[in-house]
Amino acid sequence: MKNAALITGATSGLGLAYANEYGKKGYNLIITGRREDKIRTNAVYIENTYHIKVKTVIVDLAYEEGLNILLNEIRDDEIEVLINNAGFGLKPVFTEVSKEDMNGIMFLQMNTVVILTQHILKQMMVRNRGTIINISSDGAFAVMPRNILYSSTKLFILNFTEGLYMELIDTAIQVQVVCPGFIDSDFHESAGMNVVKKKKGFMKFMDPEEIVNLAMRDLKKGRVVSVPGLDAKIIRFISVFLPRRMFYNIIINFTRKRNKKLNR
Repeated sequence: MKNAALITGATSGLGLAYANEYGKKGYNLIITGRREDKIRTNAVYIENTYHIKVKTVIVDLAYEEGLNILLNEIRDDEIEVLINNAGFGLKPVFTEVSKEDMNGIMFLQMNTVVILTQHILKQMMVRNRGTIINISSDGAFAVMPRNILYSSTKLFILNFTEGLYMELIDTAIQVQVVCPGFIDSDFHESAGMNVVKKKKGFMKFMDPEEIVNLAMRDLKKGRVVSVPGLDAKIIRFISVFLPRRMFYNIIINFTRKRNKKLNR
């Protein structure tokens, strides 16, 4: 497949929004996910709507076996855009996280991102063109209790992407990391989190399409770190400029209040 955009975790939410965005732009798509019925339904809709080709790869990228399946599936494809979006969260406190979940989240949100990026970047370097978009989170700026491994791996993605940008500064390859706040998707339900998505005010949920629209504007402007939405920008600001002790107190108090509301 030529002129292809590869999007991991395109079953719903941000990944699906990116699939529609790049389908609209005329790219052929390679989309991955674990829920076969849903992702195949998405593929049919996108093909019929934008008159492009869509290849689906049903795979779990939290395991080396799944990553190897994907690498084999794309060995003959000419990929112009890579969007590393696949991810998941963990609900328990750190001491209650299973070894399987620890290995899974670290492999998916670090190993898979690095290995897939290097694999595709090599062919982009030959052509001296391409776009790499890695999805991080506002959690990369502000780690929270019950969110330690997720935030830590998202911080890795942020640092990795900024470093990649500097290495590629003399090429025509675009690199961006997107750090959204809460997204209205299946993410929290999949992680077993009880959340209220219709609330207003600070830390509200944003539509995936809105986040993609803002991130694409930033990409056009050459902005390496895209922080879509005011709430995520506030999180980034306080994490940088507040004294750490004050920052810890704010996060701890916020987490305690949130947990009380969720446990009522």
